[in-house]
This record gives sequence, structure tokens and C-alpha cells, in this order.
Amino acid sequence: MKDIQLTDELELRVQNGDLVVDDNLKQAQQLLLGTNKGEWKQHPKAGVGIVNFLETASAGELSREIREQFTRDGMKVSSVNIKGENINVEAQWK
Repeated sequence: MKDIQLTDELELRVQNGDLVVDDNLKQAQQLLLGTNKGEWKQHPKAGVGIVNFLETASAGELSREIREQFTRDGMKVSSVNIKGENINVEAQWK
């Protein structure tokens, strides 16, 4: 799926005066992982809130939350591997 791209600072990516539109799978995954529930006005149940999970939850709880959020966003999750603070998610748009 293509969408407007953001910079690492979450600003609109602009090139030659135009917004950059490209594949947004990784960007969507990063945004879901980094945001907390309630931060998306139109989708208040969206967001993993990974910082909170790393401080308080088990790897199993975090894995379930990632699967739930990515699936809810329209992705098919093949695997979620968590080893310490390293998280690897294999997911694609359905």
C-alpha cells in the first residue's frame, strides 16, 4: 500500500516541493509499535505502546499485542520474535 511518507522526526517527507508517496508497510508498523492506545483520534484502540510493554510486560504479552494490532490494521503476521529488546516482526498487507 502506498501513502504519504514521514521523516524519522515524523515530519512530512518533501522532495522537490512535493510530498513523497511510497510503500508504507514499515512506516505503519513503526507507528503502531510506538504509539499508545488513545493517540489515534479516529482509532482510539490502535497502538502497541511498546515503551510501556518493555518496562512492565512479558515477551508473550507484547507478542500478542503486536499480532493483534497489526492484524487489526490489515496485516497478515507470519512471526513475532522477541529476544530482550530486539523485536523482529514479519508481516505483510493482506
